[in-house]
Amino acid sequence: MRIHHRTLSFAALGLSVGLVLSACAAPQPGSTEPPVNPVAGRYADAVGIQLFMWNWNSVAAECTSVLGPAGIDWVEVSPPQEHVLGDEWWTHYQPVSYQIESRLGTRAEFQNMVSTCDAAGVGIIADAVINHMSGEDSGTGWAGTEHGRKDYPGLYTTEDFHWCELTTNGQIDDYTDAEQVQTCDLVGLHDLATEKPSVRETIAAYLNDLIDMGVMGFRVDAAKHMPAADIRAIVDLLPDDTYIINEVIRGGGEPIQPEDYLRVGDVWEFDYARSSLRYFTGTGVGYAAAETRYESYAPSESAITFISNHDTERNGETLSVGRSAANFEIATAAMLADPYGKPMLYSGYYFEQRDTGPILESNGRVRDVSCDTGTSAATAGEFEAGQFICAHRWTSTLGMIRFHDVAFGAGRTDVLREPGVVGWGRGDRGFFVANYRIKDYADAPIPTSMEAGTYCDVITGGANPIVDGKCAGISVTVDAQGNIVTPIASRTAVAIHAESRVLE
Repeated sequence: MRIHHRTLSFAALGLSVGLVLSACAAPQPGSTEPPVNPVAGRYADAVGIQLFMWNWNSVAAECTSVLGPAGIDWVEVSPPQEHVLGDEWWTHYQPVSYQIESRLGTRAEFQNMVSTCDAAGVGIIADAVINHMSGEDSGTGWAGTEHGRKDYPGLYTTEDFHWCELTTNGQIDDYTDAEQVQTCDLVGLHDLATEKPSVRETIAAYLNDLIDMGVMGFRVDAAKHMPAADIRAIVDLLPDDTYIINEVIRGGGEPIQPEDYLRVGDVWEFDYARSSLRYFTGTGVGYAAAETRYESYAPSESAITFISNHDTERNGETLSVGRSAANFEIATAAMLADPYGKPMLYSGYYFEQRDTGPILESNGRVRDVSCDTGTSAATAGEFEAGQFICAHRWTSTLGMIRFHDVAFGAGRTDVLREPGVVGWGRGDRGFFVANYRIKDYADAPIPTSMEAGTYCDVITGGANPIVDGKCAGISVTVDAQGNIVTPIASRTAVAIHAESRVLE
């Protein structure tokens, strides 16, 4: 889909939030609860991307030159508000004020980014850090704002925060205790009392300011640390069509789960990313198509799928493009071929220490992004510290975005599961297969529902795989019985779709 926007006017203490974290009930008769995901259906066929720590000018340029033409519908950008000082990336997750001034750019640059991306058909999802403020006893923010301990002049007083007495240090110790999770400080970050109407109104004023600038929606950071009812009350103060995606990390045996937030918006399905690490690193790849894989996930229409994000690539829970580029590339292709969920791509920078921030200019601002990471994992070369890895520009990813659009609405068919090999179709709209064996897969023809003919592989051929009637990449033959008879090379994937067929 292509998203078109509107502008509406409405009167870590050194640690990442995510690094320390590890079926929605029907409304009762007469309930006034809103329906599940009231606006999510508008974005059912969207493909998003997280551009982690990209500055506003770089995001704007990427929307025009790459994201819009590629068919990417929305970009999740890093938190835009004023933050504490420091070189680490997690400083952006410690708000000091709600001024749109940060190392990533000025308010004017943020506005230009939103407008430029909108003109390219790409919406902006802002990372909203609204569960807490900073973790400092006192300090000065990027834009010069001074604050004390749980005291942010002109914004919040000490009465607007939780003062947890459930643990010795006021911080969360036990994730099986819901009250701790939602009222104690997360690694010392000052926990806002989001049950207070005045706090909700202050947060909503900040979010509405971003909406007035053209932002289409928000990633709600640390959503599990706020009751869903509190977030719902804040969202009710925003325009009805605001798109909300909640960060609720699924944890075994915990009382707070992603399904609790489906009346607020969509959720990231962390188990999808975790399982992709298991499946796309060896011969267990066949389980990637097992129906049992999806049984414990959030409903497809409410789930954002991903292979990695800024937290999980640092805590080792998921694949990291900087450490396993080839597996990351195939897993991303598989996600875009999967009928489950709404895919989000990821682009960040290479790091050697998990707290290391992006490379800064002499004035302390994050430097502009330079994408020099090849056209595939095979051509990316060795990554250097701080180098941005633009995997969304790789030929395979661009080709699979088009596959996703062509196959949207078609369910999974023709599943192939063998040791080291996995594949599935999308009816007569497309077919994807990955071979993790140390030799080519040519054991038998691969049954599909595709029309007979010659197809151009989009993994090697990209978004426009047919050039002058010939394949830009690999040619794939489907015989009269609908079988792929072309061998699948070792440690590669192949994908074809209805629009990549070469017309005779």
